[in-house]
Amino acid sequence: MIEFKAVSLASLLNLRNQYLASLRYPQELHCEWLVAKGACFCIEQDGRVVGYFIRSEEGDLIEFYLPDKLFSRKEEIFGRVLKEFQIKSAFCKSFDDLFMACCHAFGQSSKIGGYLFRFFTEEIVMSLPEEVTARKAKEIDIPLLLTHDSDLYESPEELNYTVSHRMILMYEKSGALLGCGYLIRVLPDKEIFDVGMWVNPTFRRQGYATVIISHLKETCLKAGYTPIAGCAADNIASRRTLEKCGFMTKHCAIVFEF
Repeated sequence: MIEFKAVSLASLLNLRNQYLASLRYPQELHCEWLVAKGACFCIEQDGRVVGYFIRSEEGDLIEFYLPDKLFSRKEEIFGRVLKEFQIKSAFCKSFDDLFMACCHAFGQSSKIGGYLFRFFTEEIVMSLPEEVTARKAKEIDIPLLLTHDSDLYESPEELNYTVSHRMILMYEKSGALLGCGYLIRVLPDKEIFDVGMWVNPTFRRQGYATVIISHLKETCLKAGYTPIAGCAADNIASRRTLEKCGFMTKHCAIVFEF
């Protein structure tokens, strides 16, 4: 008998590690943030936990995991999850094979929500120009950063968190803020870092986005880390910047409607 029960994310640690290990490519940072705020449910068979799924704050299904021995029942179990929890949409990485198969089986429509960059060439590396300096943002910088447009952060709380954990680099020239770079570890036990950038509107269309991403990539490679990235499907400028810096995309995030 298959049953579903609400549980804490911490209780799914072992199962989530199995899930993450089953992925062919590194986890997406955006998905980790959705998971952190989502609602978690275990899948029990005859009283024993055998799988799980996670629903985002907005109600999207963002993870669905079963062990190999239950693959023959994946459509049955997935269909029950959709029906019993009234799930109307899912956000799925294209390299998440089990989840993708189930979404295709039940999806009424789909569209690309974002591009996932998991490959890059080390041959394209552009050094930081001599007149540009980079330093880690500190708490004292937060009031200044809050004066800039909301593209820099989703909420003041998020900005406080990324700054306090030294995840933001500030790029400056002659005392002026050119922009910021994000260098965020995706999972605590992996040397994989998501890179991203924001450019001060005053300095846009001057090549500084490429300067920032190139420096973040070079920083990762020198430290022995693996840089990855992602961008929304409609963010053409970010995609071009990443590609200019040697990042390549073969995968995407797909939004399914049921």
